[in-house]
Amino acid sequence: MKPAIVATVLWLCTAATVFPDESESKAGTGQDDTQRSPAADPVRSTPFDAAFSEPGLPDSVRYLRQPRRAARPFHWRHPDIDPSPPPPLMGRQMGKVITPNVPPLGYALDGDVKVFTLIAQPVIHKVKERAAGDALILTHLREYMGDTLRDVYPDVELLAWGFNGHSPGPTIECTQGDRIRVILRNELPEPTSVHWHGIELPNAMDGASGQTQSPIPPGGEFVYEFTLYQHGTFLYHSGYNVAKQDFMGLHGFLVVQPREGPEHAVDKDFAIMLEQWSVRPGNPNPKIQGPFNFHTFNGKVAPSIDVLEVAQGERVRIRWGNISMDNHPIHFHGYTWWVTGTEGGPIPRSAQFPGNTVLIGSGQCRDVEFVAWNPGIWRLHCHLLHHVVNDLPDMPLGEMPFGGMFTLVHVQPRDPDEAWSHPDEDGRSVDGRNARRAEEIREREEAADGEREANAERNDGGGTGDRRPTGRAGEEVER
Repeated sequence: MKPAIVATVLWLCTAATVFPDESESKAGTGQDDTQRSPAADPVRSTPFDAAFSEPGLPDSVRYLRQPRRAARPFHWRHPDIDPSPPPPLMGRQMGKVITPNVPPLGYALDGDVKVFTLIAQPVIHKVKERAAGDALILTHLREYMGDTLRDVYPDVELLAWGFNGHSPGPTIECTQGDRIRVILRNELPEPTSVHWHGIELPNAMDGASGQTQSPIPPGGEFVYEFTLYQHGTFLYHSGYNVAKQDFMGLHGFLVVQPREGPEHAVDKDFAIMLEQWSVRPGNPNPKIQGPFNFHTFNGKVAPSIDVLEVAQGERVRIRWGNISMDNHPIHFHGYTWWVTGTEGGPIPRSAQFPGNTVLIGSGQCRDVEFVAWNPGIWRLHCHLLHHVVNDLPDMPLGEMPFGGMFTLVHVQPRDPDEAWSHPDEDGRSVDGRNARRAEEIREREEAADGEREANAERNDGGGTGDRRPTGRAGEEVER
């Protein structure tokens, strides 16, 4: 027999011993795989296991034996833990940030400490649904596309994970200098933790399971408490089994407002998370490593994404966070915005820069600001074109409606009958950020023009030599 065949036979025999048949693992349990706790899975005894079987060892550490467990299907929820209702302060707006399609989260006070509650739990996540956002977007588009516009995409529901019943989780909003306490309860079928992405804090609070803390077992609880010394846009996401749990929906925003008001306060402050989902036909379990065919703003695809409503003249900030695998060039029609912040905090004013497309890399945050001077309905979308179609087919299918990372910014005019004009026509600043500076420059330029005209008159407008301007009685004027 050839050596290659012998090696193959020996490998198969070894695999059959190490990974017993699933039917054998169920024998005598009276349970199927969807009902069994992860702790009930059979484990092949090895000398290495003895180190993890000492009395009193935490369950979170015992669970680290999972790689040596027999193969088993994915557990969406723990068989012995019923998901709790959202905390009482879920839906309570106590800050300024609007996270479209995601309810806000309020806080309680324990002395001077702001206390937030997060429950990591299984959620039925509706990536695509016919909701209020649908009607508004479709109404705006149908005005010009008529019957050619059809919402042909079916509703899409996934068995995902989230915080407080939602994915992404609610935005946690605080103020620079606050001391916060976040109580994390784990109702998932596996351990978890939360990492505070971009925050400068004590090592024990970083949430990196295996390096800074033990993972929180199912049914367990952990309290994070730290002071916020920075301000800006940050993220929170899973710190355990990250490649799986982040893609299952365990992430959200942490927004820290400045202690002192910014130079330009905003009237509307939005936060939008960029995500990707791999959805297979008829299977509600997301495939966590792609290929990705549903690209979302705050967990939704168009046309189920809320429209951003602002009034003409308002200053607007949009905070972007990217938890996905890809980089996303986000483009805005009709405007030039300024990039004012990153996940490291605000960009110094002298280094801020204009554009209408901002590239947001994986794990990055970007803040952009603009003044809504230009009324109308403007597109806001990823410019990777396969990211604005749902479930991208392998071949063109005629007229495909917008999907994915696509929504609208509706700038409501102050006066619908007012004629359109560009701010440059009457000397205004397009973005409003440099209005005072522009006025100072104009005043200096006008003064310089007046001085040049006066000098020309004194020189009688003649001569091309290097004759210097003169004052009274032909005296030279000091430069």
